[in-house]
Formats: sequence, C-alpha cells, structure tokens
Amino acid sequence: MAKKDESNTATVQHGTADGEHAGGKRGFFRRLRLRHLLFLLLLFTGIIPLLLSSFRLIEVNRSILRDQETVLLTSSAKVLAEDLSDDLARRNEQLRQLGHGLVARGAVSDVESLLRAEWLMPYMARFQEYNPELVVLNVLSRDGVGVQIGSGRRLAAHVREALQASLGDAAREQSGLFRFVQLADQTPSAVVTVPVPVELLGDPDAASVDGGTPTPATDQIIIQGLFPLQLEALPVRENDADTESLMLVDGNGDLLWGRGDRPEIEAALLEAGVATDVSRLMSVTREYPLQIGTDEVSTLARLVGIDGTDWAVVAYKSTDVAFKEVERMAETTLVSSLILVLVAMIFALVAAEWLSQPFQRLAETTHEIAAGKLDRRVNPEGLAFEMASLADDFNRMGDYVANYVEQLQQAAKQNRQLFISTIRAFAATIDAKDPYTRGHSERVASYSRSIARYLGLPKDVQERVWVSAVLHDIGKIGVEDRILKKGGVLTPDEFEQMKMHTIIGADIVTPIAELRDMIPGIRWHHEAWNGSGYPDGLKAEQIPLMARIIGVADTFDAITTNRPYQSAYDTDYALKTIKKLAGAKFDAKIVTAFLLAYEAGHIEHARKKADSSTSERPLATPVAAAR
Repeated sequence: MAKKDESNTATVQHGTADGEHAGGKRGFFRRLRLRHLLFLLLLFTGIIPLLLSSFRLIEVNRSILRDQETVLLTSSAKVLAEDLSDDLARRNEQLRQLGHGLVARGAVSDVESLLRAEWLMPYMARFQEYNPELVVLNVLSRDGVGVQIGSGRRLAAHVREALQASLGDAAREQSGLFRFVQLADQTPSAVVTVPVPVELLGDPDAASVDGGTPTPATDQIIIQGLFPLQLEALPVRENDADTESLMLVDGNGDLLWGRGDRPEIEAALLEAGVATDVSRLMSVTREYPLQIGTDEVSTLARLVGIDGTDWAVVAYKSTDVAFKEVERMAETTLVSSLILVLVAMIFALVAAEWLSQPFQRLAETTHEIAAGKLDRRVNPEGLAFEMASLADDFNRMGDYVANYVEQLQQAAKQNRQLFISTIRAFAATIDAKDPYTRGHSERVASYSRSIARYLGLPKDVQERVWVSAVLHDIGKIGVEDRILKKGGVLTPDEFEQMKMHTIIGADIVTPIAELRDMIPGIRWHHEAWNGSGYPDGLKAEQIPLMARIIGVADTFDAITTNRPYQSAYDTDYALKTIKKLAGAKFDAKIVTAFLLAYEAGHIEHARKKADSSTSERPLATPVAAAR
C-alpha cells in the first residue's frame, strides 16, 4: 500500500512538472508579441539570405582577386622573360649571320687563314657600327685564337673568365650558349657564344673513300658577343608597394640580377628553394613562407623560364601587398553587408510595427473591455484589408457584450436588492420577537461597517461584515420569549439558554452557501479578547476579525439603547466603558478604529440612518448587565 502511494505521489509530481514545463512554454508564447514575431521573421528572412550571399560573394571575389593578382604577377614575369628571350634570340641570330657572312666572304683552306685575312677587322668593325650597344665582339677558332674588337674599356677578370668558359662550352655543345655577367659599372650583360661551321677546301689530290670526287673537310669558328641586357627599361616603379619586384636567377641557385626594395627577401627566396623550382619546373607560381629576422613574411612568387638558358625570371610580392585588395574587398563587402543588415533591421522594425498595429490596437481594446471598460471600441481609421471588417465585427460584438453585461448588472443589482431585502427580513423577524430591540441589528451592522472601513479593510470585506452583523442575533429565534423579554437578571439556566443563540444562529445559516462566510460573526461575536466569552472561549487572535468588530458594535448599541433589563446610558458612558474594556474584552485595535469612526461622525450618522426606518420604542427600567 505504501508503494502504491509513493507511485501515485511520483505520478502527481511528474504530472505537475510536465504541467509547469508546458505552462512555461505557454507563458513564453503568451508574452511574445505579434510585432516581435513579425520583426524576427522579417529580419531573419532578409538577413540570413543576405549574410549567406555576402559570405559567398566574399569567397568568390576573394578567389577572383587572388587569381587576378596571380595573373598580374605572371604577366610581369612573362613580359620580362619574353623580352629577354627575344633579345637573346635576336643576338644569337645576329652573331650566327655574322659567322655565315664571314664564311661566305672568304673561301679559305683553313680557319687560321680566315682569321688572318686583312678584310676581317674592317668587316667586324662595320658590324659593330650597326650594333653600337655591342661591348665585345670575338671571332675565334676552337682553340680560342682569333680576333677581338670592343669598346676599348678594360674587361674585368670575371668577364674574361666568362668569355673563356663560354667558348669551351660552345665548342663542346656545338650550339649557341648564353652566360650572364656584370660589367664593372654593374651593367647586366650577356655573353652570347655561337659556333658557326666552316667548310674548308681541303687537299685537291685527296680522293673520296669510293674513289669519286674529294669531300671537303669541315671546321668551325666561334663568334662571341658581349651585349648589355635591357633590364632597366622594364616597367618596374621604385618605391611603389603595389608593383611587383623582379629578379633573374639561374638553375644553380645564383641571383643574377634583382630589382626590389628589400634585398633580404631576395636572399630568403633563394634559401626557400626558388632556384630548385627553377631547375625543376621552370614555370610555376608558389607562395613561399619566409623568415625575415623575427618576422614571418609570406611571399607570392611567379617563376618563368627563359628559352635557350637555365635562367628564370622571378616576379614576387608580399601576400599582404598582393592580396591587399582582396582584404579590402572583404572589408568593403562586410561593411556593405552590415549596412544592409541595419537597413533590413530598420525595414523589418517599421514593417512589423505597421503590420502588427491593427492587431495591437485590437488587443489593447480587448484588454480594456476585459478590464471592465465596456464602452471601448476599435478605431477603424487607417485599417485596411480584412482588419477593417474585423474591427467592425469586433465593435458590434462589443456592443452585444456591453448590452448583455448591462442586463447582467441590472439582474445582479436586483438580486443584490433581493438579497439585502431578505437579510433585512431576517433581522426584522428577530426584532419582531423583541420590540425593545427594534432596529438593533441595523444599527450594529452600520457601526460594524464603519469600524471595518477605518481598519482599512476592502469594500467586499466591509460588505460581508455588514451582512454578518445584520444576522448576528438570528439565533434568538430559537430562544424562548420569556427569556428574551425578562426584565430582571437571568438565572444561570436561563443565561445558558440565552448563550445558545450564537450556536443556533450559526446552524441556521450553515445550509445557505451564500451566507457561510458570515458564520464567524454570528457564532463568535460574544467571545472576549481575554477568553472569558462564549460559546467556545476563544481568545485574542483566535477570535475571527469579523466577530471582534461586531462585538464592539453590539456592545455600544446595547449600552446606548433601552433594553428590558436596563435603561439606555448616554454616549460618553458607553465610550468610557468600551475604552475600559479594550485589551480585556475587546481587541484594542478594533476599539481604536471604533473611536476614530465615532470622532469622524460616522457612528452617529450610521445610528440615524439605521433608526430612520424605525419608530420610537417604549422605555424600560434599566437593570444590571447586557446579555
């Protein structure tokens, strides 16, 4: 049985928790306003696609701008590489044509004879006149013996070494070769070495292998030219952070030439493997993470190889600079998106307010009607669409409700009047048994209501106190007339019967549901603060407040009116008596409220009002005590 009770208890608690949870959800949605919901819906339906499209736009533009920056970097490197390739190819072709011209000009039996010919130097000089940028021109045999003409300036040792090394390479490779050198004035230059075959006349008595016509022997001459490279004419602007830097490297990892404002980046690029990429790929775009001192610098580099050489042009730029426009675009797009979000929020706020205003107006009017202001109506001005019809229907419904409520109020007023009349009839029934107490119940009820008002009790409580006071002696119906009308002191047995009127009154009222709240004033209005009262001997706060109030009012009226057992005393005597009994028979705060009401004139006014409907009663000889 205990387990079953525990199970039931757990079920009830679980049900309560679920109810609270569901109630919390309902409470949240009840607090949520339509304009808030519309604002959120409009905001999210506008902002979410906007933000998604903005982020997507940022990514697409970022990719486009990065590709564009790579293309621009490639273009710079490619332009330089193509210019160098064209220049070197043109020089190579010039020297090759020079060699073929020399061979055609002098039909000789050996290379040495050609190199000793008197016309060779003037021929070479005329060639230099047509190519004034030519620094050195050599016509040599395979052994390095030959003729040289030049600008007259002394060549540095490394230049002579480059010329000599290029001669040996060309003799071995049997093809044109290029070697990079820098002159004493740091002019970037290229050694162009071209081997040109020469047909020798040979020995006329020699026969061919098959005994036919003799085959001419062959040899070669080496044409060398030292030309400056036209690197200074490249479109590279110094001190311009948006312009890429350029350098020329070879497959050995050597920097041949560089043009940039940060030499340390050139060195770091070489250490990072640019030369390796040149020898492997010859054409590639890569991002190199570089360590410059304590700083980490990411650099974007484009490598483009030069035809006929192991050289490559490297165009490079810091990614911070290269992709500056990318970040600027992202920031601009983000700021634009935030502005659009703000505009969307303002639009959503205005639209939500505009859309919800008719509902808000309807809700406010509904609240006012629910609060009792039945004359309130929805102002249809400015309403459109279905809301105008809804407002008209609501106003008609409000008229119906107001008329119905008015009818209910009239019916309630009639019921109240009937109820009050019934209560007064009860009081009249009581007073009819004892003509000496005629109007007593009305006066006690009026006094009690004044006391309740000065206690600060609500009006509905004041009303219940009044009804209870009207009925406080209803139990005397069950007391014998001889006891009620006895002119002397009651015997103990008679007094016990008299005290029963409080219990009889409570029993009479108990079956009437509308009067049950009045029972405390009927049953316990003769209880005393010190516990000496009847019928239950309650004391202090045990006595209901309603009964304490009626007790003071009942005593004041008993002292100041004629009774079968005593004559009426004056008001001063009654006030002194009540003051003396405060804290013993009566609650002191009830006495204080009574005195305040009396000083304000409300007790006297209540007395006159209660007696206005009663006639004079005959006087009797006063006796000892009130019952």
